[in-house]
Amino acid sequence: MIRQLSKAAVPQLKSTFFRSISSYPNINSFRTYTPEDGFVLSSIYEPITLPDLTVDQYVWKNVSKWQNKVAITCGVTGRKYTYSKLRDHCAALAVRLQTKFNLKQGDVVGICLPNVPEYAICLLGASEAGITTTTINPIYTAAEISRQLVSSRPKIIFTLSETYSTVEAAKEMAKLRCSIVTVKTKLGESIPNGAIDFTELMSTKDVDFNSLDKQIVDIDDTFVLPFSSGTTGLPKGVMLSHLNITSNCEQLDAKLPDKRLMLPTTNDFQDVLPSVLPFFHIYGLVVSLISKLALGCKIVALPKFEPEGFLTTLAEHKATYLNLVPPIVLFLANSDKTAKRHLEHVRTIMSGAAPLGASDVERFHKKAPHTEFMQGYGMTESSPLTLIAPKGITNRATVGFVASSTEAKIIKVDDPNFVGCDIDETGELMIRGCQVMKGYLNNPEATSETIVKGNWLRTGDLAAYDSNGLFYIKDRLKELIKVKGFQVAPAELEEVLREHPNIDEAAVIGIPHDMYGEVPKAFIVPKKQTNVTEKELHAFVNERLSEYKQLKGGIQFVDSVPKNASGKLLRRQLKALYL
Repeated sequence: MIRQLSKAAVPQLKSTFFRSISSYPNINSFRTYTPEDGFVLSSIYEPITLPDLTVDQYVWKNVSKWQNKVAITCGVTGRKYTYSKLRDHCAALAVRLQTKFNLKQGDVVGICLPNVPEYAICLLGASEAGITTTTINPIYTAAEISRQLVSSRPKIIFTLSETYSTVEAAKEMAKLRCSIVTVKTKLGESIPNGAIDFTELMSTKDVDFNSLDKQIVDIDDTFVLPFSSGTTGLPKGVMLSHLNITSNCEQLDAKLPDKRLMLPTTNDFQDVLPSVLPFFHIYGLVVSLISKLALGCKIVALPKFEPEGFLTTLAEHKATYLNLVPPIVLFLANSDKTAKRHLEHVRTIMSGAAPLGASDVERFHKKAPHTEFMQGYGMTESSPLTLIAPKGITNRATVGFVASSTEAKIIKVDDPNFVGCDIDETGELMIRGCQVMKGYLNNPEATSETIVKGNWLRTGDLAAYDSNGLFYIKDRLKELIKVKGFQVAPAELEEVLREHPNIDEAAVIGIPHDMYGEVPKAFIVPKKQTNVTEKELHAFVNERLSEYKQLKGGIQFVDSVPKNASGKLLRRQLKALYL
């Protein structure tokens, strides 16, 4: 039986693209100019109605229409949950979080899991209990996890048996008292000593659903705390509200009058989305998981990207829709193992997290000429979507128009007045809309540097728009390195390198890589009269940081690194010298 929601669902929402893309509206019909803001572009999509629902209520608002359909299945083991089962397990977990652990509104739980079906239960169960979730990369080292625990202070962490010892070590390093719950992925699997069995927490047996305290959760309360480096510095907790997430799900559903991104789920049809993009990342969390559950899609959870396994999943589950990042698009385009059967049912592909060149898209289209291919742009601080191309667009390089109920402008680099530029001028992209974060957790200084006057979000990305109002990402102004779509903060790597006793200074930049987009490269100033080798430093870093953060761009020893008069490291100058 499906548990009822505590609030009535809002009327059916819509967001439509009001003209045929064969005749774009004149840019001046959606671009304004004021002396204060300069040129500002709004959306050509109709505005959304803001959902007056928490995330769990939003996901379940139409669940009765597809309660017997598969909601999420594991692409490796085959275990699965129908929508009715998923709904009941989430409600059971919500009750036990309140009654067994005495968690209250505003408390935090951590999810340190790969893409497994139970991820949705942890996330939505916590939401129903009025609890905030922080999402943790399961391949992080104990040191990396501990930094996030110190900041977010979760009361419970959900993880696997395989990662229990790492989470336990991180908990000790953070001097944190919390419970660790392990999710079983195999029949007969035992759990580590000291762990709590997730199966018991989500069980619908002997649970009083009426005992759930339906706390008054405001849609502006924090739903999730992913960690992002923003435009600079170390990772920070990004406070995203229920409204941030639900409004972004609505913005994702921008459509032409006769076409939708996702097709309606009926008795005879269900869109199928194999999800290899990690749920701890905002792209996987919102674009692949939350928004698609709200539409009744079937999600095939893949814990990690394995080329042959991924291709097998596409064929066996008859995938109809894919959210991808450029390295996976390039794999599909270039691999001689990609055959017709793998992509024959795929109707639409959306690529994000990093730019993809038009020639790369054309190469992919030779493998799957029947697919609609589109790019979008976003960031953790914007939940994530801010720019999206309409279906049917033939311009392969663009990331599209401004999303529904959103505004954007391009400012000259380091313009203190943040005045918007004209057509074809490259500058920093600024975003304003209902999906923009509340701010960084316990970091008002970083928040004020990122959300500036007029509630504009600084993206740290260089972009431009053309005479049609289509946007193009040109480069990164911010210091972040994007490795396979994931953020790597140079400051974090530099901090680790400076811990080595024979290093005086360290500077890290991103350099181009054919498959990964970018990889980190370090410039090292050794301490005088010491000996340190490249091999030694690689081993030092690899022990402390996740694989994608490691110095695959190499290590170069130098006499000095460029700094300004105040001693600030000039990474852009270093990058210019190197490239």
